[in-house]
Amino acid sequence: MEKALGPARDLTDSEQNQAVLDVASALVQGRATAESVAAGHGQAVAAEAIAAVRARERLSKLIGPIHLTVVWAMYGETGRMVPRAAHPHGEDFVRTKVRQLDWLTDGLPSVTWSIIACDDGCPDRPSSADLMTDIAADEGYPREGHRGVTVLRLAEVIEGDVPINPAFDRLTSTEQSRKGGSILAGLAAAVGTGPAQANGADHHHVVCYTDADLSANLAQLGSLAAPVVAGDKIVGALGQRYGIDGAVLVRADGPVTEPHSTGDKPDKIIVLFRHFVRSSLIPALAHVLDTQAGFKALDGAALGPVIRQMTSFNETFDVELLIHLAQRYGPQALAVEPIVFTEDFAATNFPSVTPGARHLAMVRQVVELYDRLVAPIAPVTGEAADLLTLIRTLDLDDYVTLIEHLRTEDGNDPTLFDRRWSVQHLRDILRR
Repeated sequence: MEKALGPARDLTDSEQNQAVLDVASALVQGRATAESVAAGHGQAVAAEAIAAVRARERLSKLIGPIHLTVVWAMYGETGRMVPRAAHPHGEDFVRTKVRQLDWLTDGLPSVTWSIIACDDGCPDRPSSADLMTDIAADEGYPREGHRGVTVLRLAEVIEGDVPINPAFDRLTSTEQSRKGGSILAGLAAAVGTGPAQANGADHHHVVCYTDADLSANLAQLGSLAAPVVAGDKIVGALGQRYGIDGAVLVRADGPVTEPHSTGDKPDKIIVLFRHFVRSSLIPALAHVLDTQAGFKALDGAALGPVIRQMTSFNETFDVELLIHLAQRYGPQALAVEPIVFTEDFAATNFPSVTPGARHLAMVRQVVELYDRLVAPIAPVTGEAADLLTLIRTLDLDDYVTLIEHLRTEDGNDPTLFDRRWSVQHLRDILRR
């Protein structure tokens, strides 16, 4: 994919956000071609519109009734929740997400949708929950049923008397939870084990969780729902921003696909090393290259038992959820789906690309999840066990030495997520 033509993708540009849906409609109706859209609006808009068209086509072929519930967490989101005219980082994301879901389901009477957003304990005044509640009221969104918009406050869920799971029920404040607790509360509400009741049991119920911002256009949800609804063997469809055919990552300089999405990243070796450790210690997730992507769709019925097992409320939430799903339903029950994902450059703090304590902590989190969830059932052996021993001994200086040396060795190696290093080689690096 070449560098974008025309304006770059700007999630704060309301006209551009609407243009994605308008040109997608034109593509569906045969009034435009991908080439003409790219020429007129840029390749980023074209890629997003084409993904929306593909998702709608896949959704239209499914046998309903189908209900889609979209969940997200909110903390400090009042700036992005309003239009750009009111805040420089404003994306007007509530109204925009509603329009995306309306576009996806328009003319499909067997498909309905709803939204559940959960406030983490947002310190803004008004809070994210207060502002979203006001927006929903101003727009006349119903509180339940089709197009229903529900706003939860995590503090109220914690104080409430509806159990979610043992770990969650021990929480006493939002500060103990972070984002994972809000997502869990929203998922529980969606499937009916929490403070809100899920849609009727006669429906195919697909529960999606995503980020509050507009990085993943919800009009793509049809592509995630399709494998979940089409049969009884897929319980989760996981959006992938990179690493697989069809995935498009929209950066500040335009959209890219592999090998550029990962291959051109300055922290490529950090990413590949972390995946190497994760796939070695948690082989059931080896095919999930992008575990942290904020766009996942799950079968509502399958999700219920897994919610009761969750204990992580921090950065490990996604991986723990996937481990439980893989252990209960099998690794093959988790499908990966390419998505178009726009990096949200406004109001976002990107981690450093220099190897440091935060990156080592991510590797250690993988080991902690392995120890707690995998080792009691399927302990690693052989080379993977040797890698585990090595990782346990790594201090920050060792980790930095490894990454920097592996970078110097990288050269023009085109291997990405298939990259593997022998434990002996890693030990040799540390002995130098």
